[in-house]
Amino acid sequence: MMIDEKIAPDMGLRRVVRANVMTVVFEVVVPMVLFYGLRAGGVSQWWALMAGVLVAAPYVVWTVIRNRRVDLIALVALSVMVLSVVLGLLSHDPRTLAIREGWTAALGGLFGAWMLVTVFVGRPAQLTLGRTIAEVKRGAEGAAAWAARWDTDARFRHGLRVNTAVWGAVLLANAVIHVVLVYTLPIDLISLVTTLTWFGVLACLIAWHLWYLRKENLDA
Repeated sequence: MMIDEKIAPDMGLRRVVRANVMTVVFEVVVPMVLFYGLRAGGVSQWWALMAGVLVAAPYVVWTVIRNRRVDLIALVALSVMVLSVVLGLLSHDPRTLAIREGWTAALGGLFGAWMLVTVFVGRPAQLTLGRTIAEVKRGAEGAAAWAARWDTDARFRHGLRVNTAVWGAVLLANAVIHVVLVYTLPIDLISLVTTLTWFGVLACLIAWHLWYLRKENLDA
């Protein structure tokens, strides 16, 4: 039916947003709240950090089982948690558990570096990512029409390259800052400071992204 075809993209977009919100809640917010709650109750740094890992792990496994596939986000999350547990079992130094914060940031930095490479080699990452978003919002035909602008619109090509370069540079810089914070901050401050730093960077990136898309008419 025609009405189903019209609402399907909106429903898909809502599902994507809801899934990302749930990921942030279970993999970032809940472990952080649990850590500081346990620390306030007198629990050691090691056990408070390990508790966050053990609480987040079931959600990641559940998403893999529910989706019946291991996507990139789930793979990153699982690798971080496995690394955390292995390091935690090998050493009772709480900073070895906090290294997972640096591992996550390093992966984000690698993604940022890849985005920068695509600005100069091949087509920019934002073309691929934007097409995926356009398909959720507009369907396959709408996504194809959006991506086809690459072949005919010089301003479109320039805008995607600039947007990709900004994302890549900021993600790479954030990774460096994040790793430095993990290895220099007191352990009790790592979770709070790195989380607030990441959300601040992400908020600025999203604000830039939305403004620039409107300015250059790049919205997928």
